[in-house]
Amino acid sequence: MASSLRANAALSVLLVGFLGAGAAAAAPAPPVARRPPPGKAQTLPVEESLSERRAVRGAPVDDGSATPESPELRELRRFEEQAFPRGGAVVPAPPATGGDAALPGIWGGSGDVAPELRTEARPARPSADPAPPDSEWLRTLVLPDLPVRWDPLVLRYLDFFKNDPKGRLIMANWLRRAGRFRALFEKTLERHGLPKALLYVAMIESGFDTAARSHVGAGGVWQFMPGAARAYGLEVSYWLDARCDPERAADAAARYLKDLYVRFGSWPLVFAAYNAGYGAVLKSITAYNTNDFWELVRHEAGLPWESSIYVPKILAAAIVATNAKAFGFGDVTPDPAYVYETAEAPPGTTLAAIARAAGAHLEVLQALNPELVRERMPPDRGPSRVRLPPGTAAAFAENLESARAGNERSETIVLRFGETLEDVARARGTSARELRRLNGVKDASELRAGVSILVPKRGGLAVKAPARDKRKAAGEGEAEAGKTTGPPEAPEADDDTVIVAVPDRSFAYDGRERVFYRTRDGDGLEEIAETFGVRAEELTDWNNLDPTARLHPHMVLQIFVRKDFDPVGVLLLDPGKVRVVTLGSEEFLELETARRGKKRLTVTAKTGDTLAKVGRRYGLTPGDLARINRFSYSTELHEGQRIVVYSPTGEPPREVAMGLTPERRSKAGTNAAAGLGAGAGGRAPSALRGAKTPARGTPTKVAVKTTEKPAGKPGAPTARPATPAPKPQARAVAAAKLPPPAKKK
Repeated sequence: MASSLRANAALSVLLVGFLGAGAAAAAPAPPVARRPPPGKAQTLPVEESLSERRAVRGAPVDDGSATPESPELRELRRFEEQAFPRGGAVVPAPPATGGDAALPGIWGGSGDVAPELRTEARPARPSADPAPPDSEWLRTLVLPDLPVRWDPLVLRYLDFFKNDPKGRLIMANWLRRAGRFRALFEKTLERHGLPKALLYVAMIESGFDTAARSHVGAGGVWQFMPGAARAYGLEVSYWLDARCDPERAADAAARYLKDLYVRFGSWPLVFAAYNAGYGAVLKSITAYNTNDFWELVRHEAGLPWESSIYVPKILAAAIVATNAKAFGFGDVTPDPAYVYETAEAPPGTTLAAIARAAGAHLEVLQALNPELVRERMPPDRGPSRVRLPPGTAAAFAENLESARAGNERSETIVLRFGETLEDVARARGTSARELRRLNGVKDASELRAGVSILVPKRGGLAVKAPARDKRKAAGEGEAEAGKTTGPPEAPEADDDTVIVAVPDRSFAYDGRERVFYRTRDGDGLEEIAETFGVRAEELTDWNNLDPTARLHPHMVLQIFVRKDFDPVGVLLLDPGKVRVVTLGSEEFLELETARRGKKRLTVTAKTGDTLAKVGRRYGLTPGDLARINRFSYSTELHEGQRIVVYSPTGEPPREVAMGLTPERRSKAGTNAAAGLGAGAGGRAPSALRGAKTPARGTPTKVAVKTTEKPAGKPGAPTARPATPAPKPQARAVAAAKLPPPAKKK
């Protein structure tokens, strides 16, 4: 009885707010912006850097900028989080006894429901259904052809759309956009024998926005996930996303909803399955032993929170749209209907060229063809259908050839596994930037093996991908021949050599051979293993990999493939340009430091040496030495201790030879200038004016001797008695870090 009273009280509160004049609760006044106290500066908000976050993540940042949430859906989500708090009792318990039966849902008499899809008439269950609203106004509403239940959540949504200014704006925009697709969707639903009111599923899913994207990957007006889209015949590829095609997506959604109804026989369960997946609904039905949606949402973990409000939201939207005038939306002017002409366009033709040929605005072509996600006809197939504004098909056919003249300068190739735009650019003699422009690349990780891309033609002649592979192989063969017969041109070959560090153990397999593969963005162990016909566990063992960590671009994996492995379609490293070394070996360390233009040396610490002193001799910081030798930054060196340093190859720079780090270079130069300018007129002392200064970059034996001088207190320079002003000269020499003049005997 107590639960019944609480449920009735909740309904009464909702009805009073819904039916009363000015029923919407007054929104709290926005907080007044206060000025900062005198003497205190106002802290400005810090704007984050998406480019820096992209560098840290190694993947695009899902900030919503590429596929922003529409203002209507954003405001609706905010309302739902406030009105229906997660974890709260969002649905009051129904009254135990008494009360009239809920207003029955009707099918509108349209005859558009196939007999096998009709719901059998069932006796009302007073104990399971809440009482209908005690309102003659609500009873006068025309119900949509869906089973309506006057649930508290339905009433709360009706109140939001009728009385809340934000709710009214949301619904007005949705009703305006509905005019664009209403005729198309209703015709599709009628063809499949389904209720026409199912078009409001699309209203709730996307607000009739063809470019809508969810944070979990659903897309298009009907918000298909990629897997479900492909199951119902919608292509989701690099060039084409049929989920954004209003016609094809509506047909797929109708077949999907029909299949769900055949399984569940209840539209509330169908809607819940459309939102959460039919597997989640089946699991909940089995766990709670009931197939009543309204019963499932009353229980803990019965259905997801989003699904518990998704069904009432669809019913409320259908009620409002069916009674637009009664809810105050009679003056909303719908958008023009989705009408167009069609024509065939050659592969690779841009929407800009089509717009020029048809004499139409590019924005109109984009709106008519939202499935062309790269604003170009897919280049990997024959001519495709394109939608044109009414009355422009004849002009398009007449002007197409001249409008797409630039498209003749490109051709199509298929990316191999592991091939990047940089690889293609080097092979084609173009730039990666030009390839990104041609192919509308937003993120390189989208380009996977098997994707067809456009590349500039070489010399105006089309070159097919197989010929490209053969020519590359031939070039590599000539390079190998040059190594044995020609003169040793080491510089270029050495620059191309790839050092591959492998575990300190050998692998020998009969019937297998070793190949080398360089990873790229988006690669995973399972994908690589499947491509090469091996197991992921073998890849981790062969290459010292952590199976739980992500692979990073430019790693080189050694893979032992079977003899019958076909490398066509896979980009492998040339084994002649790979130098395999054991990870951590002396050979590996020497080659790695040489690759960075340094030489690996082992020196012995002397009395009084510190990390800073040793670092100054070789142009290294204390942090560099600590990292190289795996020391703590506060490590104290002891006489005779062996230290590894990375020294610049060849003659060391003058600053390094003189013991100066780059940080101290400017300070020393300033001090030297001050000391040398001590004479009258800023001239150097007479003893130094005639001395020759070594040319920049010229090594001096004196400098080398300075670096090799044992640690200790340097001897004071001895000046000739006849030399005037010895003290200023000594100060200048010390400031300039030049050796003092030798004492004559």
